[in-house]
Order: sequence, then C-alpha cells, then structure tokens
Amino acid sequence: MQLPRRSRSTRRLLFLFAAAFAALVTGVVATLVGGAPAYAASTGGSGGHPGDHWTPVPGSARASSAPATTVYGGNLHVFVRGAGGEIRTTRYSLGSDSWSAWTSLPGKAHATSAPVAVVFLGEIHLFVRDVGGSIRVNRYLLSTNAWSGWATVPGSAGARSAPTAVVYGGEIHLFVRAAEGRIRTTRYASGTSPWSSWTSLPGNANASSAPVAVVYGGEIQLFVRAAAGRIRTTQFSLGTNAWSAWTSLPGKARATTSAPAAVVYGGELRLFVRSVAGRVRTARYSLDTGTWSDWTFVPDTARTRSAPATGVYGGWLRLFVTGPRHRVHQLILDGQPSA
Repeated sequence: MQLPRRSRSTRRLLFLFAAAFAALVTGVVATLVGGAPAYAASTGGSGGHPGDHWTPVPGSARASSAPATTVYGGNLHVFVRGAGGEIRTTRYSLGSDSWSAWTSLPGKAHATSAPVAVVFLGEIHLFVRDVGGSIRVNRYLLSTNAWSGWATVPGSAGARSAPTAVVYGGEIHLFVRAAEGRIRTTRYASGTSPWSSWTSLPGNANASSAPVAVVYGGEIQLFVRAAAGRIRTTQFSLGTNAWSAWTSLPGKARATTSAPAAVVYGGELRLFVRSVAGRVRTARYSLDTGTWSDWTFVPDTARTRSAPATGVYGGWLRLFVTGPRHRVHQLILDGQPSA
C-alpha cells in the first residue's frame, strides 16, 4: 500500500520546524562548549547603538588586560595589553562609522598591567606598569602620527598596580597602589623637570586594586577596591591643596580584585566594577542630591574577563570589557545622548 504524498504546505511546515530545532541545538551546544551568546555579532560599522547587547570590536585584539580609552583627534582610541606585554590599539571614527585594524605600538613596553591614557598638551600620554614594577610612558602626537618611545617615570619603582592618571589644574596627576595598600602620586607638567617627587596620600586606603581617578565637582575623585569588595574614596581640591579622609561608598559593590572604572556623564559621576561571576555593577553619584544610588547590574555581562573601562564619544556613554577569546566588547548604555 502506498502512503499518500505530503502536501506542499505540510512539507514547508516540516522544513521550518527542522530549521528551528537545529538553531536551538546549535545555541545549546555553543553555550556548553563555552561560546558567548551574551555578545551580539558585530554588524555594519560596529560603532554600536544604545541597547542591551554587547558587540565585539572588530579584529583580533589579543587582549590580556582590561581596555583603556581616550578621545583624541576626533576619534575614540582603545588600548589593551597584548599577550607578549606589548600594547595594542584601534580607533573608531564616528564620521566613517568604522574601526581601524588593531596594531601594536612600536617599541617594547614590557607591560604587566592594563594601560591608561590621558590627553595633555595636545598629545596622548599612555602609561603602563612594567615587569620591574616601574611605570612607563609613551606619547602620541597627531601632527606627526608617531609615538615618542617608551620612557620610565622617575621614582616609580615599586608600584604594585596598574597606574591611573587624570588631568587637573594644568598637570597630569599619576597614581599607583604601593605597599600595604597605600596610594602614591606624582604630577607631570611641561618644562625641563616635568615630574614632581612621589608622595603618599594621607591615611590608609587599604587598597587591594589599582586606583582610578576622575574630575567631578571641581575635585579629583579617587576610588579603590578595599577588603570584602567595598569601594573606598577620597577627594583632592586645589582650593585647599588637601585630600579628604578615606570613606567607604554605601551599599555592597561586591567588587572583585579588579579596579573600578569612573566617568562623568549626564551631570553624574558613574562608577563601574567587575563583580562576582564576571558581572558588572554600577552606581551613580549626583552633586545635586549629594547621594549615591543603589548598586545595580549592567545588562548581559556574565562573561567579562576584565575590569570595565568607560568612554564618552559621539554623545554616548560606552562601556568596554575584554571578553571571550581575548576580544574587546562594547556596550552603549544609555538610550538618550548626554546633554
């Protein structure tokens, strides 16, 4: 007895069911073998749009550290430490909506930390901690399209963490974690002897991470991770030429050993930390209210491999992390551009 032939519509339904089942199996297998379904595929120019999904920065970053960002020459520059201690970089142009290829900076950085970048006197100043525990610096000038070469910051031996830097009062203020959880600092200004002597901040930060600094409300705001995942802070004002006492932020940040990230956006100071299970948590501080918000989770950050980094470019607040397969990923957080 011959079975009746299936109708065309029946065959089409069976085909669609099989395709959907195959896609489901593929997603499950990818998750089981360590894939990254939390990160959306990169499309188009990869500049990104506000939303809840991370997009990989195109190309092979080969990152072995948290990213660092700065805006210079109309582009967003991203830096990471490579597997061999070199520094790798790419840049994003809003005008062309495109990323450049990843390249390595010339010379040997011998970096053992994440980099940090600031713009000062028309140049990018890039800092890293090297294998001997000293801080090294390299400078990039747009008009020559060249890097100056790596040099050691005087008196920086013994640094226990990556550096952080901020421009304030016409100088670069550089900070590192030193022995016993203390924070040391030096300043850079133009001139024949540009670096000041290193000094220790008053009080004991009990820091267990690199520091991070940002200017907000006319003061340097400095943050570190302390015991039990708490975040501690102190402020410096040029008006008083003094540091405030160290205090702990309210709430439970649950920060891991990585450094926090800080940025000013929309009139608020925003802080980000890598928390348990690789998730990123955030809190906000407003000068208008003088209070911190509760700590909340950033969407879709279960597979971060590094501390977060922040940048404001094109009117958007952008968050960067190193994710699976040593790639850098970006999330644009807010649905509205900053004022």
